[in-house]
Amino acid sequence: MSKSLVRKSLQGFRPYMPGEQPPDGEGWVKLNTNESPLPPSPRVIEAIKAAANDSLRLYPSPTAASAREAIARRFGLDPAQVTVGNGGDELIDLCFRAFVDAGDRVAFPTPTYPLFEPLCRIHEATPSPHPTELPWELPPSLAPDPASLKLIANPNSPTGAFFVTQEVEAVVGASSGIVAIDEAYVDFAPHSCLPLLEHHENVLLLRTFSKSYGLAGLRIGFALGPADLIEAIDSVKDSYNVDRLAIAAAVAAIEDEEHHRNLVSEVVKNRGNLAGALADLGFDLVPSSANFVFAKPPKPAAEVVAGLRERKILVRHYDREPIAGWIRITVGTREQQESLLAALKEIVS
Repeated sequence: MSKSLVRKSLQGFRPYMPGEQPPDGEGWVKLNTNESPLPPSPRVIEAIKAAANDSLRLYPSPTAASAREAIARRFGLDPAQVTVGNGGDELIDLCFRAFVDAGDRVAFPTPTYPLFEPLCRIHEATPSPHPTELPWELPPSLAPDPASLKLIANPNSPTGAFFVTQEVEAVVGASSGIVAIDEAYVDFAPHSCLPLLEHHENVLLLRTFSKSYGLAGLRIGFALGPADLIEAIDSVKDSYNVDRLAIAAAVAAIEDEEHHRNLVSEVVKNRGNLAGALADLGFDLVPSSANFVFAKPPKPAAEVVAGLRERKILVRHYDREPIAGWIRITVGTREQQESLLAALKEIVS
């Protein structure tokens, strides 16, 4: 199609590129997209099977009502303070739809989730990046930025660094616009920014079932916030943005807190083991509060990544400054990590 037919704002556009997804069943050790190394709750599988019946001919609840109610109970909120989306990414996009006009500033610390800048291009917003000096400290310039929307991934991706609540609250308190905190990885971190909802009317928390609930394949996320902000998001979402199976799975997952805690505990334990082993191999590391580690190999990253790929092991390589030469490694099962470390010993020695 001729470029002249494409919106001017998208000419020369570099879209967000998700991690490689090789076909299932081909024996890859897949440590590049931060999926859960462990399966979802057995209750989730039962709920999906029960929902896979003749009712699939009908549209789902347009508000995903049962999921909202279950999530609200879990966090001690009113259902009007919860909305549900097609993964966390849709919820970020809905923040642009609801709170950003063409030409408005959208501010975020960098490096961060590389989806933010492409969304600025799509919505004709002006990106306002604020480079961090230390991975775990928010840049002082972020709070006074007059942006209509500020995005903070906490824990951050791809670094895994955690911003303490006091720093995040300082940004929220100084902001005249909306502050959306992407907490996709927060269950692996020391704590959430949930208490901010009690004292601030301009903050949203964005969560996902993909990481700590093992449901990346169903694409379901949720947002928590003041009722008027949730209402604004709902007003711009698609009519039926979450399907019947995902709704049933979300209810079962959020209600099985024991399974959730066990999954998180196993990942955090494996994360510590992986970080220690990588440090012993000479990798530089950013302390991680997520389900991955961010590391700089003692040899060129491209060489290390290629060597792993030859052994059918995938990790995420970053080749753009300021994180060129770093790789992100998902915390896997013990067996996956043993395979990874054995390969790395061969490659870096």
